[in-house]
Amino acid sequence: MPDNADPVLLLTRPAPQSRQFAARFAGRLDTVIAPLQKIVPLDVVLDDAGLEAVIFTSENGVRVFAEISPRRDISAFCVGDRTAEVARAMGLAARSAKGAAGDLVAMVLAERPAGRLLHLHGRHVRGDVVDRLRTAGLGAGGLAIYDQVRCPPDDAFLSVAAGSRPVIAPLFSPRSAAIFAEALGAARPAALTLPCLSAAVREALPPDLQAYALLADEPNADALTAAITRHISL
Repeated sequence: MPDNADPVLLLTRPAPQSRQFAARFAGRLDTVIAPLQKIVPLDVVLDDAGLEAVIFTSENGVRVFAEISPRRDISAFCVGDRTAEVARAMGLAARSAKGAAGDLVAMVLAERPAGRLLHLHGRHVRGDVVDRLRTAGLGAGGLAIYDQVRCPPDDAFLSVAAGSRPVIAPLFSPRSAAIFAEALGAARPAALTLPCLSAAVREALPPDLQAYALLADEPNADALTAAITRHISL
């Protein structure tokens, strides 16, 4: 990116995750946090009888679990390092699959726990984790414990989208990519880069926006950070 460019990092994840990711670029990029989703815990009863391990595909699941259950004596299988880090901070014995849903399933199958497994997730879920574990003969179930509620684009989002500065807007899931595209509408910043966590995220964008995608080498926040760092160093 040319030295005279003045890009803005537009973060549209729920506010806690956006603040955490923004810290990676402190002092390097101007950041605008404009969440297009928020996490709302669901009113559910968690049956933990006979539970050997929980499965998390996001740190949101970890945080909500910690609010609704006092259990810390069970193992946690986590999709990636950040989710595992949050789980350990909550007192769980957590392991990271260091990847995507397929890597998580492979890790669980390699250990083949004999007891009951429970995937704690949001209302909008991908990856077929439970079905794949059941097909392999494991006693797995799933429970939605939070909702990912859409938020209308706020003034900060609209100002950046219609502005003259180059915009870098990281996208972390297919659903967040689709929501971003809808919020953006016909607006196009002076220059747009959409760092995507995976090919599935990129493919959730409309064809015209896929041209602005920048794919991370691996499906994790560190790889996405590295992709953005390389981009702003050009």
